[in-house]
Amino acid sequence: MSSNRNFKELLDITSFSPFAYGLIYLANVIVFSLIYALFFDHDFKSDSINYVQSLYFSVVTVTTLGFGDLTPKLDATPLLLAVIAQVILGVVTIGLFLNALSHKLSERKDLAQKEYEKEVENKNLAKLLTILRPTISSYLKVLAETYKVTTIKVAGDFVKVIPQQEFSQEYYDQISRQDFFSNETIYGKGVMTWGDFIEQENGKFTDQINDYLNKFATSLPIELVELLVSLKNHQFLYHCKQAKQRIQIEKVHGVNMPCVNLLTIEHSSVDIPDKPNSIKDFHEKLLKLISHIEKKSVGEQFIMTIDLRKGVTAPSIGSAIGDIIKFGPFEQQAN
Repeated sequence: MSSNRNFKELLDITSFSPFAYGLIYLANVIVFSLIYALFFDHDFKSDSINYVQSLYFSVVTVTTLGFGDLTPKLDATPLLLAVIAQVILGVVTIGLFLNALSHKLSERKDLAQKEYEKEVENKNLAKLLTILRPTISSYLKVLAETYKVTTIKVAGDFVKVIPQQEFSQEYYDQISRQDFFSNETIYGKGVMTWGDFIEQENGKFTDQINDYLNKFATSLPIELVELLVSLKNHQFLYHCKQAKQRIQIEKVHGVNMPCVNLLTIEHSSVDIPDKPNSIKDFHEKLLKLISHIEKKSVGEQFIMTIDLRKGVTAPSIGSAIGDIIKFGPFEQQAN
C-alpha cells in the first residue's frame, strides 16, 4: 500500500520540491547540450560547433535569451524540433519551480504563524494557570492539616515535602481514618468539628474552581477543563457530609454506629463489589493538575508544609484519628 502511494507521488510532477525542479532544469541544459554536440554539430549556419558552444547554445535556448550568435539552419528540421522541445520543457520546469517555491514559502509562513499562535497560546495558558496556583496552594494546606491530625509521628518541627512524595499508599491509608467528629481544628478546641472544617474548606475549593471555570473555561484546553470539573465534583470532597448524615441516622433511629467513615472501607482488606477508591483517585488527579501547572506556568514548585510541633498550634497531632476497625491495614495498629 505504501509503495503504491510512493509510486503515485513520484508520478505527480507537481509535488516535487524546488530543489528537484532545479535539478531537472540543470539536466535539461546538460542533456540538450550533448544532443546538439553529438547529433546536430553541422546543422548550424556557422561552422561545426564544439561541446562548449553547444552548452552555451543550450543555456541561451532554455532561458529563451536568443542572442542569435549561434543560429540553426532553417532546413534542419530535427534540430528545430529539439530546440522547441527544450524551450517547452524549460518553460514548464521554470513554472513548476516557481509554483513549488511559492508553496514552500507559504508553508514556512504558515508554520511561523502557527508557532507564533502556539507561543501566544502557551503564554496565555501560563497566565491562566498562574491565577489557579493560589487555589491549589490553599487546598494543599488543608491536606497538610489532614495529615497532621491523622498521624502519630512527632517531628518537633515543620516538615516540608512535595505532593508527589507525600501522596503515597501509606498517606492514603492514614487519612482514610479521619474522625470527622473530632472537635479540634486550626480555630482551636471545641469551636467546630473536624468534619465541619473539612466541609468548609472543600466548599471553598469547589467554589474557587467554579469561579475560575466560569471566567476562563473557554480559554483553557478541554482536557484541563475536564480535569478541573472532575476534581470539584469528586466524591472524596463529600465524605464529611456522609459522616454527618450518619449522625442524623443515629439520632433518628437511636442506632449507635462506630466512628468509622466510608473512607476507611476503601483502605481495608474487605472485598466488596465496586469497592470505592476516591482517596487515591482524587489525589492522582490533583497531582496531574499540579504537574500541569508547574510545567506550564510561572512560579515555584508546590510544597506542603506540615506543622509537627507537639502542643504548639491547634489542632494537635493525631487529634482526628478515628476508631480502629477490625479489618484491613489497621488491624495491627494501636491508638
